[in-house]
Amino acid sequence: MYTLPGQFEFLSDAWIDEARDWFAKRREGLGAPFSVSERFADAPPHLGLPDNVGSWTLRWDGETASVARGFDASADVTCEGDYQAALMAAQWVGMLVPGATEALFREMTTVFGKDAIRMRGEVPEAAVELMGHFHDHMGRHTVENPDLEHRARRLGVTRHIREMEDQGYTVIEKAISDDFADEVRAATLRSLAEHQSVSLQWMTYQGREFERLVQNPQLMTLIDASLGRGAVIASISAIKRGPGKGFIPMHTDYSHVPEPYPEFSLTGVGVWALEDWTVESGPTWIVPGSHKHRRPPREGEGHNQGVPIEMPKGSVVYFHHGVWHWQGDRTEPGTRVTIHNHFNRGILRSLEPKKVDARMLHRNPPRLGEMLGEDDWFDKMSGQGRDHVRFAHMAQLLRFNAEKKRMIMGEAEPAAGRDLAALVAEY
Repeated sequence: MYTLPGQFEFLSDAWIDEARDWFAKRREGLGAPFSVSERFADAPPHLGLPDNVGSWTLRWDGETASVARGFDASADVTCEGDYQAALMAAQWVGMLVPGATEALFREMTTVFGKDAIRMRGEVPEAAVELMGHFHDHMGRHTVENPDLEHRARRLGVTRHIREMEDQGYTVIEKAISDDFADEVRAATLRSLAEHQSVSLQWMTYQGREFERLVQNPQLMTLIDASLGRGAVIASISAIKRGPGKGFIPMHTDYSHVPEPYPEFSLTGVGVWALEDWTVESGPTWIVPGSHKHRRPPREGEGHNQGVPIEMPKGSVVYFHHGVWHWQGDRTEPGTRVTIHNHFNRGILRSLEPKKVDARMLHRNPPRLGEMLGEDDWFDKMSGQGRDHVRFAHMAQLLRFNAEKKRMIMGEAEPAAGRDLAALVAEY
């Protein structure tokens, strides 16, 4: 498995063992006897599950809780559907917060459609709180699917990865619901007002909305494909702008990187549309394929080749690899509010100093810790030497990620026997 100690892949043997241990220590609060059984198809092949179907069943007889593999269609509560959709739900922490279940299914439906998960029955009222705590406990330890090719296919972003490599950017339309886009916009405006500013950094720490947004599985799959696993937050920033000329000229996001730029991507940015983007709204403009020049634009170069990024509310444009871009002019009234998720390859320093908050990590899955540098070995050397556990973990994860990206790009050369450094350098 591709995990650190204390982390689990969804429905792996280690996940089942952790669930069994958790219930073995909690006999109070389950109430009358009941059973829960789940079954999810199209699990990643490396888990080695029969027919790539993951399943488990919880039975409570009033005195003892048992957890085992297998699906029981006659259980009091059943849940079936797609593994990747179920994984998105399994990583959701905070199930007892009012409205959390509705928000979870709203966002899961936005990505996977309304039939991705099908539930029947309800947990007895006496057990709701304890089952919520169980879900949160497992969510804090459940990692993302490490199989990049499988995950991209299930999330519907395979073509976006290929487009990203060819053009230097891609757009995922409706990656979040309109309701969530409105929530993020309102939270952004509150934060900007509190700081009396039209722009703000460190947005990750400005509210739960931003913690959820930064982990969006479709955008993070693009980031994994361009920057490799272990990519870290460079900055999460907010910008509010009204009518007028764009104030960010054409540039690349490669600060102090000498020419020629490397053949692999160092940094990437996902910009979220919190209202519809049109030419009149003053969107980002990008010069397609400009990353292939491997240098910044010269004075007066590229503007006649640029294209405006037009996309509906809830969409995200991701660009990387030193692509040329600038902020367009806004001719319509009102304000445009955007969140910029800027990530760096894990070996680079961030623009924002990291503030690792134990409470933040506790209310999120391991994915957030990874993007804050918790899963790699950098900045963790002690007087006794390196963190070899994290070094080995990230090397293995990067290698698997690189192999799967080659599959996405249609490169048939097998990775077996190839030098690890060469595989990692492909990112």
